[in-house]
Amino acid sequence: MPLKMYKLDVNFKKRDMANSFVKTVKDRIKNWYIPVIIGILFIIGGIYMFSTPITAYASLTIIFSCMFLIAGISEIIFAFSNHDQLDGWGWLLFSGIIDVVLGVILIGTPTLSAVVLPIYVGFGLMFRSIRGMGTAFDLKNYGVKSWTSLFVFALLGLVFSFCMLWNLEFGAFTIVYWTAFSFILLGVYSLLFGFFLRRIKKYSGKVDQELLEQYERIQEEVRKRLHDK
Repeated sequence: MPLKMYKLDVNFKKRDMANSFVKTVKDRIKNWYIPVIIGILFIIGGIYMFSTPITAYASLTIIFSCMFLIAGISEIIFAFSNHDQLDGWGWLLFSGIIDVVLGVILIGTPTLSAVVLPIYVGFGLMFRSIRGMGTAFDLKNYGVKSWTSLFVFALLGLVFSFCMLWNLEFGAFTIVYWTAFSFILLGVYSLLFGFFLRRIKKYSGKVDQELLEQYERIQEEVRKRLHDK
């Protein structure tokens, strides 16, 4: 790639990132508390599994179906309400749909075996963890300094979901504990994500409108200069 074209490509990438920031600041994030509620739900579910593993295993299908349905519907609402604010809202929407589908499947088959159940749940948690790592990088682009903590919790959730899928022969109680660990980790991740969104929302209220307009004028001038070259 010629040097001039390379510089143009880098400039356009920086411009897209900056535009994403401006869009987020101008249009404040709505319903930031939904990820917090989902996180609390997952943490409570994980603690319940730890405290009563026998009862938890006997009622795992009911617990999972309810949790995934509630989390999925909440994420769909959150994605639609922020489709103009978050660049990655499509992944949030897709994740919510996956959770709803998984919840419906679990409700339709309440007597899943000890082998089949963790496969469903493991893949669901795996997808949620991968999406969480992507969201952490999005927050990094928005300038959130603590994005690494989100990435770490999502990564740990991915590790535990792999453990669930690769250790199905270890027995029912082990599956309960793997699942509980995964739920708590992803619950903490969702809590942090919600509070980080709240921080971005608070920051957006402190940015002066005149400053934003000045920033956009500079961006427009940069685009014209690049186009002329």
